[in-house]
Amino acid sequence: MILGKSDGTTLQEHINDCLLICDQLKNAIPAISEVTDKTDFFDILVIAILFHDFGKIHPEFQKELRKQPNHWDHERHEIYSVAYTNKLLINSINLNLIQKAILTHHKTFFELKQKYQTPAELKDDFELNWEHKCLYHPHDFYENLKHIPMANINEIMKFITAKLNEYKLDVVVKKIKYSSITHPVDLFALPEHSIPIDSKDYLQNLIFWGALKMSDHYGSAGIKKLPILKPEHLQFLGKITSPYRHQQLAWEADCNVILIAPTGSGKTESALGWLSKKIEKSSSRTFYILPFTASINAMHQRLAKQIENKESADTTFVGIHHGKLIHYLAHLMGNDDYTELKKCSEQFKMMIHPLKITTPFQVLKYLFGVKGFEIGFTNLCGANLIFDEIHAYDVITFAQILVMLEFLSSKFKCNVFIMTATLPTFMLNLIQNAIPKVTNIYASPEYLSSKIRHRVKIFQGTIFSAIEKYLSQWQNPGRSIIVCNTVQQAQDCYLLIKSQSPNSSVTLLHGRFNSVDRMRHEQQSLSKGNQFLIGTQAIEVSLDIDYDLMITEPAPLDALLQRFGRVNRHGKRPPASVFVCTEGSKYDNKIYPQEIVDRSLKALQKMEVIHESDIQGLIDEVYPDWFPDQRKKFEEIRKLFNDSLASLQPYSEHKESEEAFYEHFTGVQVLPGCFFRKYVDHIQNGEFVQAEELLVGIHEGTFNSLFHNQETTFIIREAFSILRNGKAKTDYVFVICCKYDSELGLLLKEREDFIHDDNMF
Repeated sequence: MILGKSDGTTLQEHINDCLLICDQLKNAIPAISEVTDKTDFFDILVIAILFHDFGKIHPEFQKELRKQPNHWDHERHEIYSVAYTNKLLINSINLNLIQKAILTHHKTFFELKQKYQTPAELKDDFELNWEHKCLYHPHDFYENLKHIPMANINEIMKFITAKLNEYKLDVVVKKIKYSSITHPVDLFALPEHSIPIDSKDYLQNLIFWGALKMSDHYGSAGIKKLPILKPEHLQFLGKITSPYRHQQLAWEADCNVILIAPTGSGKTESALGWLSKKIEKSSSRTFYILPFTASINAMHQRLAKQIENKESADTTFVGIHHGKLIHYLAHLMGNDDYTELKKCSEQFKMMIHPLKITTPFQVLKYLFGVKGFEIGFTNLCGANLIFDEIHAYDVITFAQILVMLEFLSSKFKCNVFIMTATLPTFMLNLIQNAIPKVTNIYASPEYLSSKIRHRVKIFQGTIFSAIEKYLSQWQNPGRSIIVCNTVQQAQDCYLLIKSQSPNSSVTLLHGRFNSVDRMRHEQQSLSKGNQFLIGTQAIEVSLDIDYDLMITEPAPLDALLQRFGRVNRHGKRPPASVFVCTEGSKYDNKIYPQEIVDRSLKALQKMEVIHESDIQGLIDEVYPDWFPDQRKKFEEIRKLFNDSLASLQPYSEHKESEEAFYEHFTGVQVLPGCFFRKYVDHIQNGEFVQAEELLVGIHEGTFNSLFHNQETTFIIREAFSILRNGKAKTDYVFVICCKYDSELGLLLKEREDFIHDDNMF
């Protein structure tokens, strides 16, 4: 019996598992053939799968799998698999694809090139380390080929021949002389290896490499089926008996779409109706892209309920992926078992689900060449990309999204649906130029004129003055939102309201809570019994809430309009009052350009009641174009990203690009000192989810300021000892010497030293 895996799976069983995934791919992502312009793509993939682990028949590798003494010495089975593909009498282009994909289905060209020695180096190493231990050097390619038993070769070739017949592949298998085979690493892993990104060969090599790795990884993971989203899964849309005009147009559109319509006007249903028509024509993967974790979580739960009637993580069609996935799953599943949560999160990360709700960075990372990018690109063939809240991104991210849209729509035949409530005309034009065959859909004038949701009042003063006046003069105004620009302001507003209205239900929401408290506060904010919701920019787009009144600090117009959208959300009540204060905190200029804020206040001062039909004019008045420094940054990032993309090569990883990608994430996780002992106990007990739930995210700039404070040390890189496998080891965590309150979050102005025990056992 020839093993394929150390768990006892035979090589034949493993190949069958991989072939099952290949068959699934053909149905789940049929656009692969069109993207690669290769009608025989899946026939060639079958052949590659049949040979990809052929080298595992080596007797020393079989001993390794059986955990027996051996001389394998971390040799690569892939190079012997490639050697036996020379038995195939097929088109040289197809053989080249097969051989390169097999060679790199575990290691890149660079890694393989670094591993293998020259014949002279092998000779010296053999005489120094291996002579008298074995007959030949474990890494001697030609000697290894000579010592592979013919019985093993015949057994696998008999199996392969039967499979070729089963798949009706007319492939001639010939005899080969080992001496005529060039070492695969010497043949393919060349320093000058480069395929122009604009060539047909580029996509064929990239996607074929990705498809083989998908088949191998998914087959090894025991996955038997790749679910396909079908129009019947979206039948709940039929409950909309009188769709708005913009919804009807979106459902009928057979092209890329940019939808501009107010908050609460059914944009999500518009996008899903468009998606239903796309998947009716051809199955493909769908990426529903949102900017914030809270809105991603909420959308996952919403669509899991609508599509699958499920309220758990056990979903078949609706997936989710973001940086805090394990914490979300722990909350959703009510389970703290790290092993089970890790397994569940890996299922989501593998992109098995046909509809994945995620951040733009989880797609952008493939364009940066982050590990696994070839599998990501394979999933993106013919994919449907739905961008919600595209207005929410900074200049850098917006520039990268434009490059991504242009690349994926032109090269990978991706379909694009973009929706927004507020988008300056100049940005709209940029998107239109990036996407082919795009149509704009707007809410009808009749709809816009029928929705008067907000009455704007400019308040001369600070948010604290407004709250004082609000609490003293207004009786039963309904549920109210207070929006601040900084966490400190939000915390101070919370304390003010609690002191003046102690019996009121008040919820505070911002980014300096640990994950447990953050989710608890989000749930509280959704309760109809909550009277006051106080928070930062997170309120703008992260939650599907509907309050009655708002007081907000000054901000750019698009941010203000998004905040307003959390009040009288569907316009079914008389216009709600939204008070915009003229004065913010002294730190606001670090968050928003003052010129934009001034323009926004000036534009709103002319409006007593905001008609939805006025919004585009207001946006263009405040944002006629990029500011000069923004324009420079936009063009610079766009060029750099295009250049980086052009350097992306199949069969390689791009470490520099990976580092550049992770520069997006400027938050730093710190541990409030009061949780230090509990954190170490959790780590010691292997309760990693519970340990991570104690951490709080702060901005990198704030972290650096506190860490390098010369007068007082607020952040300490604290070492602690833990037992792992019976041995004491050292681990580290950044401890912040500030008070933490479950209702207020991390209080940077209140120092609180922590006491730790050097003997933690």
